[in-house]
Amino acid sequence: MVGDPVQDSRATLQASAEGMGDGLRRGLWVTFLDPYGLEVAAGCGADWLGVDLQHGTVEMPELPGLLRVAEAARLPMLARVGSHDSLALGRVLDTGVSGVIIPMVDSADQARALVAACRTPPDGTRSTGACRAALGLSQASEVPLVFLMIETAAGLQRAADILAVPGADGVFFGPYDFSISAGHPGPGSPGTIEALRHVISLARAAGKLAGFMAGQPELLAVAPEADLVAVDTDVSALRLGLARVFEPDT
Repeated sequence: MVGDPVQDSRATLQASAEGMGDGLRRGLWVTFLDPYGLEVAAGCGADWLGVDLQHGTVEMPELPGLLRVAEAARLPMLARVGSHDSLALGRVLDTGVSGVIIPMVDSADQARALVAACRTPPDGTRSTGACRAALGLSQASEVPLVFLMIETAAGLQRAADILAVPGADGVFFGPYDFSISAGHPGPGSPGTIEALRHVISLARAAGKLAGFMAGQPELLAVAPEADLVAVDTDVSALRLGLARVFEPDT
């Protein structure tokens, strides 16, 4: 292997945010795979992995095993946490993930508190101890990435203020919850796509990273304008793969 995996991990996710589509990184969203399943999937061509601790079946004790697979494959791993709880955030970061994606951020005040919970003093309030990250057993940077999710109408209204919070590395747009919050017919609807593009433009203006969950053709069409895109989930990959295997001969 060449290069420092700790630096490579952060640099891969911190692809330049200058110019549209500069350094797009495509990710696989993991909702149920165990370490063995992730080993099988790790060669799919994804640039990063997102583990969903909010939805799906992955639980916190499974995260270190998944992370070891990601590290062996030299794939950065982000974890979407399930709440704003500072203890839960700290425990996820203790595993050595490359960063966290925090859901339902609606204000700059929330964003400041969440960033503080992800940073050790003097920059924040996060505690440390004999964990995987502190013992040097992980390949993550000492300063994990913090992505704040914009996925409500209120969050969109205050997105510029959220992006202005020091220590926030970027935003991650959630088109599915946003479409419900804003009363749009679906995540691929014109109103949701317009909101997504607006958030990306705000991130560009702030010099920060912009990512989002895709899973639909209309959303994937916007991918070149962002830095990170979760192309689809492991659930969708399994269903599509099995459908292809059992497709009737033509």
